[in-house]
Amino acid sequence: MRRPLRLIAALALAPLPVLTAALIAAPAAVAQVIAPQPIMDQVSLTLTQEDWVRTETARVVLVVDAAGNGGGGGSVRGEVLKAAAALADRADWKVVSFDRRQDEAGLDRWQAVLEARLAEAQLGGLDERAKKTSRPGLQLRVQEVDFTPTLAEMEAARGRLRTEIYRKVTDELKAVNDTFPGRAFRVAHVNFEFGTGPVPVPMKRARTAQMSAAAPEMADAGGAMDVAQKVTLTAHVMLQAVAPTEAGK
Repeated sequence: MRRPLRLIAALALAPLPVLTAALIAAPAAVAQVIAPQPIMDQVSLTLTQEDWVRTETARVVLVVDAAGNGGGGGSVRGEVLKAAAALADRADWKVVSFDRRQDEAGLDRWQAVLEARLAEAQLGGLDERAKKTSRPGLQLRVQEVDFTPTLAEMEAARGRLRTEIYRKVTDELKAVNDTFPGRAFRVAHVNFEFGTGPVPVPMKRARTAQMSAAAPEMADAGGAMDVAQKVTLTAHVMLQAVAPTEAGK
């Protein structure tokens, strides 16, 4: 506020021609600073929607330990992939780590970690098949079976939830404008907050022992058990409209 006061004092002491020129050349920023900002009426609300994400596959982590006598890593990698394919031939196995070390006897020790998504029908007897596929110098073990949905399945569910939230926001906006006619409320912002429910313990590795005995019969029957996880979406919504002035009331 000091700049306008100095300007007023200078103008008061200036001759008339100078005063007229100064008023014409006065910056428009002075008027913008003192212009009152519009007052906004706001309506805030929180909307929550939930859905279930279903998955018919599980993420399987397979660990393969191999021993060799100076063999190349390429041949070992081929043996590891061949053994994994024998465990589940229709799986798209990905090698996520492949480490080599030497023991005290000078033998090469290799450890590979592979991941793949398997249908539940393929999980029956998985541990037994890993034991049968193993041989001296090549040992397979199933480290983890996780029924958490894939990223694509989660994103598809979140997209459905956002569509439902937008529909609810539209309904709320119409209700507010019907309640306050002539106010022209609009959507100022929508902030999303996602949440997921915990995956029950039976969906995890604990089920594998039971499925080793039960799943062969399930596979013969052709029925895969889909597993679901709850996903929630919370939206913080703000509706705004310019408050009426005293003259407009």
